Amino acid sequence: MCPVAVRVRAAAGWTNAGNPCTIDAPHPNPRSLPLSADPLAVVEAFFAARDAFDFERARALLADQGFSFRSPIAEFDCADQFIQYGAHASAIVQSVQVRKVFVDGPDVCHFLTYRIQISEKLSINAVQWTHVEQGRILRIETLFDASVYRELFPAPVAG
Repeated sequence: MCPVAVRVRAAAGWTNAGNPCTIDAPHPNPRSLPLSADPLAVVEAFFAARDAFDFERARALLADQGFSFRSPIAEFDCADQFIQYGAHASAIVQSVQVRKVFVDGPDVCHFLTYRIQISEKLSINAVQWTHVEQGRILRIETLFDASVYRELFPAPVAG
């Protein structure tokens, strides 16, 4: 497990309520799972595991060392913490539509539409750039308009 606490960023007033994100159960031994060298197959297997709420399998597809995730609202340098965050955040996701996929060597880029339910149903367009090395996801960068999240968690009123 990674000793680094979650860093949530971009939206003023957001906190992690002082709680670090960690996973209590060890993830499966990645050597015991069949891993593909094909970057698109790795990313699609990650999406399938995530969509099936199989977070142990999803974790096994992430690099143990050097993992990085960046988005407008969160950053993780620890795969275990990223999976814990994803397991928690998945409660608002109703569906994900893949609109377009591009592959360039170890890089896979998805144009996605997330259908989420917070207080009302919303569709959020996103782009996810994933970098795969040695059959494992090393880096994920996700870009989307995070204003809906900022509206939910506004900055504290000064005064």
